[in-house]
Amino acid sequence: MDLVKQFLLLSEKLYSFLEKAPEDKEDKRDDYIAHIDKLLTARGQTVDKLQAMPENPVIGHEYEVQLRELDKAIIKRLESFKRDIAEDMKQLQTTKKSEQQYHNPYGAFYNRDGTYYDKRK
Repeated sequence: MDLVKQFLLLSEKLYSFLEKAPEDKEDKRDDYIAHIDKLLTARGQTVDKLQAMPENPVIGHEYEVQLRELDKAIIKRLESFKRDIAEDMKQLQTTKKSEQQYHNPYGAFYNRDGTYYDKRK
């Protein structure tokens, strides 16, 4: 199989996989990320093979425009997924902080009652 065609097929497979987000964020997300990583690794290996060639076979190829559009769309979806993860992490930190404040409402205050500092030497 032609490397450019293989690169196109891997890109399409990754793009179609990124279209469907995991239903259960906590349980399925790790498997989802692992599969994305596997697809990106295979795609990266194909890119390395293409770059090892003396001249770039993608330039001027019939799939060039389609590959560029697919690449932009993949990057956009990966960034969106990254933002979702960052928002979930931020929400988790906020939840943890509010839970700690609930269990220990006076933990944020440092009370110096009963301490005396003598400034004389």
